[in-house]
Amino acid sequence: MAGRDGTNERPVLICRNVTVSGRRTSLRMEPLLWDSLKEICEREDMTLNQLCTAIDQRRGGANLTASIRIVIVQYFRAAAGSTGMEEIGPEGSRVFQKAMDEVLPRFPA
Repeated sequence: MAGRDGTNERPVLICRNVTVSGRRTSLRMEPLLWDSLKEICEREDMTLNQLCTAIDQRRGGANLTASIRIVIVQYFRAAAGSTGMEEIGPEGSRVFQKAMDEVLPRFPA
């Protein structure tokens, strides 16, 4: 993959440890995606571990990192379409649940 300067450098990936469903695991994603997860956590009043666990419980056999990326995109699409990205009140929002319902089927835990 060619970078902006025409070199074959790969995009920078940041590796972070999270606890998902009670077990520690590593996720590698681009900085923008980590920033997006942080914003979702703040808007939804969730910790990173809680958010990743919620996604993990719904992803079935899909890759966790890929599922997180899809939820991030769908979250902001849902937020832009339903609330105009306005601030979320103290009770949280339904944006995260809507995003999850639209992209990840429900699987038994």
